[in-house]
Amino acid sequence: MLVISLESMLKGLGAMRVKTIKQRECEVVVAEFKDDIFLISLSKGGMTDNYVAKVVPSTKVYSWGCVDIEYSPYGLYVVAEGEEELIKKIISKLSILRSRSSGRT
Repeated sequence: MLVISLESMLKGLGAMRVKTIKQRECEVVVAEFKDDIFLISLSKGGMTDNYVAKVVPSTKVYSWGCVDIEYSPYGLYVVAEGEEELIKKIISKLSILRSRSSGRT
């Protein structure tokens, strides 16, 4: 349900294509916009039930794997207690990164 809702929101923001890659450590959502491709790692906290996500431009990681995304010094983290809160925060972080990548501040 989380991934489906996130994919819908991303398409509403203008993503031309959205794909989810399931990996052992997390799920990676790939969102292709006209100006850039963004990766979003999604996982559930190990010690708590919080969700953890990271939004990063695809050009800032070596591979599209969970570990590379999460340990990249680029991008923005999101921590949330519920799915709705997580999606809102991801969209907010994505907007920040998109404005930076397109030269708008």
